[in-house]
Amino acid sequence: MNTHPAPAFDAWAWLQAWNETWAAGLVPATAQRLREQRLAALLERACRDSPLYRRRQHGTRLADFAPVEKAELMLHFDDWATDRRITRAAAAAFIADTDCIADAWLGKYLLWTSSGTSGVPGWFVQDAQSLAAYDAIDALRLRGSASIQASLGHWGLGQRFAFVGASGGHFAGLVSMQRLRRIVPPPLQPEIGILSVQQPLRRIADELQALRPTVLITYPSCAAALAQWQQAGTLGLRLSELWLGGEQLSAAQRRQIQAAFGCSLRNNYGASEFYSIARECAQGCLHVNDDWVILEPVDAQGRPVPDGTLSHATLLTNLANRTQPLIRYRLDDRIRRLPTACRCGSAFTAIEVQGRSADTLTLRGARHRAVTILPLALETTIEEAAQVTQFQVIGRGNGELELRLEPAVPDARAAFGRCREAIDAFLAEHGVAHTRVRFSRAAPLHGRFSGKLRRVISA
Repeated sequence: MNTHPAPAFDAWAWLQAWNETWAAGLVPATAQRLREQRLAALLERACRDSPLYRRRQHGTRLADFAPVEKAELMLHFDDWATDRRITRAAAAAFIADTDCIADAWLGKYLLWTSSGTSGVPGWFVQDAQSLAAYDAIDALRLRGSASIQASLGHWGLGQRFAFVGASGGHFAGLVSMQRLRRIVPPPLQPEIGILSVQQPLRRIADELQALRPTVLITYPSCAAALAQWQQAGTLGLRLSELWLGGEQLSAAQRRQIQAAFGCSLRNNYGASEFYSIARECAQGCLHVNDDWVILEPVDAQGRPVPDGTLSHATLLTNLANRTQPLIRYRLDDRIRRLPTACRCGSAFTAIEVQGRSADTLTLRGARHRAVTILPLALETTIEEAAQVTQFQVIGRGNGELELRLEPAVPDARAAFGRCREAIDAFLAEHGVAHTRVRFSRAAPLHGRFSGKLRRVISA
C-alpha cells in the first residue's frame, strides 16, 4: 500500500522553466546567458553543499572540475547531494519498494534508477527545478515548435497515450509516466496506458489494440517490431504521433516505422542523468538543449575533440539539478558535433550519437513459429532477476543463446546460473521452445563505433 504522497507540483519552478525555455528558443543570446547563469549557480551550490564536489574542485571554472564516473558517485553517495538528508541507506529502502514508484521521496523529490550497462546501476534524485526543465523542454521543443498553442497541446485532450517501456523498477521512463498521471488534475489528465516491454510482443499488441492509442511512446526496437505486425495487417493502430527514445534510432528502423504507421515521428536523445539531452528537428537532426545541459565530447585521454570528430566519450553537466549535481559526468555515448549549421535554422548545437544499439532476436516457438524478442525486455529481465549487469547474450541462429560475462563479474559460474534461470523463465513466458543457453568464457563483444558493451546481439 502506498504510504508516500505524489510529488508536489512546483508551479513557480514550472512557470520559470517554461518562460526561460521559450525565450531561449527565440533568441540565441538568451540561451547563452541562461547557460552561464545556471552553470555559475550550479558550481557555487556544489562547492558549498556537496562534500564530494568540494573535495574534487580545484577552481571556479567548469574545467577546474575533474571528470567523474557513475561508480565513484555511487561509492560516495552519502557525500554527493547538496541536501544532506539524501543517503544511500534511505535511497536503497525506497528503491526496494516497487509500490512507491513516482511517490515523493523525502517529501519532495523523485528518485529513479538507470541500467547497469556501465557496470553499476545509478540512483538519480530529481528536484523540482530539474523536473520543471524536463517538462518545459518536452512541451516546447520536442514537437519542433515554440508556439504556446502547440505547447499547451503537448498532452492534448482527446489524445490517448500508450507507453511501452521497462517495468518492475524505478526506471526513469516509468517514473515519469506515473508522475504525469498523478500531478495533472482530473479534468486535464491525459489518458495514458502503461504496458511492460518485458511481456511477449503478442500480448503487447493485444493490449495496444484494446487501448487504441493515438500516440505511442516506446523504444525504436519495439516500434520496429510492432511495425512488422502493422504492415502484415495483424495490428491495426491509427497513430497521429510516435515518440521514440532510450535507444539509437537507425535509418532502416525509421523507414520501416514510418512506412508502417504513416504518422509523424519524434525522436529524443536522453538518459537517466538528464532526461531530454537533445531533440530531433524536422530535418532529422538532433539538437542539444544547450541552455539546460552541457556536453563535452572528449577523446580517450579526456581531451576535447574538434567539431566533426567522433568522441571517445562524452562529459555531461546537468544545469537544472542542484540537489544532486552532475558536473562533467562521463557518459559512454560517443557523439560528433556537426561542423555546419543545420538547415532547420536552429542555433542549438547539432550532434550525431553513436551507442545504445542492440539487436532484436528471432527465436522459434511451438510449430517453428517465429518469436520476436525485444533486446531491452531481455536485458531488463536479466538485470532484475539475476542481479547481473555486465553480460552479453548472442543469438547464434541454431537454437542456441551464448551468454558471456565481463571479467569484472564476480563468481562467474554462479552468475551464469542466475542468468540462465532468468533467461529460461523469460523464454518460457514468450513461448520460445528448443533454445539452449550456453556459457562462454570468451570476452564480450563491444560496438565497433561506440565501444560500448552490446548486451544483446544477433549473430
